[in-house]
Amino acid sequence: MSKPKPLRTSEKDVQIGCTAFLELDGWRAIRTDPVSDRKRGKGFGELGMPDYLYVRYLPPLSGYKDPPDVATLHQLLWIEFKAPGKKPLKHQLEWHARESNRGALVLVVDGFEGFRAWYVNESGLNRSMLLR
Repeated sequence: MSKPKPLRTSEKDVQIGCTAFLELDGWRAIRTDPVSDRKRGKGFGELGMPDYLYVRYLPPLSGYKDPPDVATLHQLLWIEFKAPGKKPLKHQLEWHARESNRGALVLVVDGFEGFRAWYVNESGLNRSMLLR
């Protein structure tokens, strides 16, 4: 009798877990797809762009006679998902660097548990997840 093969975590598994987790904390997931058929309204993006853009709107401020511009009331998070141990390609790293230099938060995530720990305990983005 042969030993069962160990289960491997795929990029899709990491993406599904992290996206569900972020949605529980108020993020909206937008899938990028730079090589899709845009004529049919499918996909958007640039080569090297991360797999997902997450958007979260901040609660409106009250008590202001003139509330701040709506454009300032959001958070953005770019995530490139990889299977554990896999690395981004050169053109992806170049895109990430350009966008990071513009001030964007761009992450490469290759596992759910490490991402969860960073998000909850270190990122400053956590709104409602239990600590630890």
